[in-house]
Amino acid sequence: MSDNDNYPALIGNAGAYPSIGDGAKVISGNEISNNEIGGSLLLQPTIVNLPSYDIGCGAEALKNLITHHEQLKEDSPQYLFVLEELQSKIRNVESREVVGLEAKLITANRLIYLDQARMSSQKASKMILRFQHVKSYQIIFTHILSLILTRFNSQILPMLRDGSDDIAISSAINSTIVEPLYQEVTLAGGFVTSELVEGMLYFLTEKCHVEWK
Repeated sequence: MSDNDNYPALIGNAGAYPSIGDGAKVISGNEISNNEIGGSLLLQPTIVNLPSYDIGCGAEALKNLITHHEQLKEDSPQYLFVLEELQSKIRNVESREVVGLEAKLITANRLIYLDQARMSSQKASKMILRFQHVKSYQIIFTHILSLILTRFNSQILPMLRDGSDDIAISSAINSTIVEPLYQEVTLAGGFVTSELVEGMLYFLTEKCHVEWK
């Protein structure tokens, strides 16, 4: 099957990929429906396939993890493991040189987001500090921070290294990190905002867990 068969809606006249002037959407198909988030980015002439996430399934798994964690005694090995995992992500990475958020955003050509990144990171930091001793949020924070790391490294970092533009990067962050994680936590009965999820990405950036190059 050819690319044309896979993406017939993106094909313009004479089988050519459409341009913005032809009325094409540079970012298309990124939508939420039936508890699934997914889509593709058209980065002329390249199509970036983004994964789809079953939000309902993820939320149910998170809810079960929370319930199980709340029943554990505080000297349980499983309970202590979760605490160790959480602490490892809210501390600076000792093996890496600590580089400021501004310098990292400059590297990623995202300096225009600096003020927003600082504010959302500060909000995320305050929330983590305030609720890190609450059992349910120990699981929620570990869940969010872990998935931010894996999804950033698998989806966003390759796009950065390929020179994808800012619109594509922002859309991919929203589609693979912010919206699915926000919805999973909400459906599982926790409370976070999409801004806090995004803030945790920049919080991890400041702690040198996330590298933007």
